[in-house]
Amino acid sequence: MEQFSAAGAERGQMPASMMTTPTVKSSAGSLVSAATKVSARDVNVFYGDKQALFDVSLDIPDRSVTAFIGPSGCGKTTFLRCINRMNDTIDGCRVQGTLQIEGKDAYAKNVDPVVLRTRVGMVFQKPNPFPKSIYENVAYGPRIHNMAKSKADMDVIVEKSLRRAGLWEEVKDRLAQPGTGLSGGQQQRLVIARTVAVNPDVILMDEPCSALDPIATAKIEELIDEMRENYCIIIVTHSMAQAARVSQKTAFFHMGKLVETGPTEEIFTNPRDSRTQDYITGRFG
Repeated sequence: MEQFSAAGAERGQMPASMMTTPTVKSSAGSLVSAATKVSARDVNVFYGDKQALFDVSLDIPDRSVTAFIGPSGCGKTTFLRCINRMNDTIDGCRVQGTLQIEGKDAYAKNVDPVVLRTRVGMVFQKPNPFPKSIYENVAYGPRIHNMAKSKADMDVIVEKSLRRAGLWEEVKDRLAQPGTGLSGGQQQRLVIARTVAVNPDVILMDEPCSALDPIATAKIEELIDEMRENYCIIIVTHSMAQAARVSQKTAFFHMGKLVETGPTEEIFTNPRDSRTQDYITGRFG
């Protein structure tokens, strides 16, 4: 079985077997839908002796936005970081269970986490452009993965990525200027352009609008809605309104456990669990 190979990343492509969405069997034996992009079964996370996640099982669909909601410290960011193995960088962190991307084990011994993270991009809470030009911010990933054979090829990748991030028209005449000189909202869109430049399959967003003003937030939300046609997007947000606006599926976490998940409209209008109802209505959190 092909895994997340370095060769695939160098070509800027997934291995052929990763470009399909086959129906696979989960570790529990049930069939996972062909539309499922990320599948977790019985995921537990420990920081030393402290357990942060308890038996999380969740299927995340492709070409849609899934929102993780819940009070601070409930485990939603911890689970998000399991998907691209960012928790590997934390001393004493252990992840148990099964986590697959398109049926491939993300934690298999022959999976290079660095290569995996090119397939599973991440946008953080605070915009973090590199101290480089706007052009070089976007070109950085494609360059280290040998995705462009010439300057012309790289120009195409940079323009396409900036267009996907809704930023091209605003920066096309100042590509040589520092990315850090952009406004906060523009910096976040530049980070998104940098993320999509390496053709990821999944985009993780951890509170991507929390540091932005309402106008910049609205632009990012419009961009997320456009991008879901091509990507599996998973967003952690404390904003109930944002989750309702941008997502098609919502997962509610509480005290390290996945309480319930389902279509966003149902979660917000007819939750099955009283804890979800209490959180959405502001009784706690």
